[in-house]
Amino acid sequence: MRKTDNPSAGAAWECALRILTRRQQSEQEIRWKLQARGFPGEVVAATIKRLQDAGLLDDARFARDWAAYRLATHPVGRRRLRRELQEHGVAPALAEGVVSDLLSPEAELAAARELAGKYHRRPGESADHYYRRLARFLWQRGFNGHIVRQVLEELAGHIHIDSDDLNL
Repeated sequence: MRKTDNPSAGAAWECALRILTRRQQSEQEIRWKLQARGFPGEVVAATIKRLQDAGLLDDARFARDWAAYRLATHPVGRRRLRRELQEHGVAPALAEGVVSDLLSPEAELAAARELAGKYHRRPGESADHYYRRLARFLWQRGFNGHIVRQVLEELAGHIHIDSDDLNL
């Protein structure tokens, strides 16, 4: 990122508005980006407060909108969605609340089923190897062990996959 030559509050405001025209941001993302451009901490804090007062910066709205978009375009499980929100600077408690609101256990199971339906067996691959790969795939997408087992049981009948098979 380019460092600023003008560390004033006005320049920080203009910079923050340019950042927000690209996409919604969390408070922490704006803080990181303004600091990376060389704005002093007090100017960053004042700019963030001004953005919040103007209704342009709201972590709850950002988290809901970002998570809804993420689930609509690339379904993931609760663990991964929560982690990704936190990587965007959303507070853990807020991330947990948003995930709970947007991703019911039934919706999470449906998403895992959908992903499993798109995951194909390789030519010549044994069923055992395929189901182990599928289990790892679902686990890496953030689905918990209970959901992974349930999807595998629906697809293959009785199958036993433990955490050692998932390389955890």
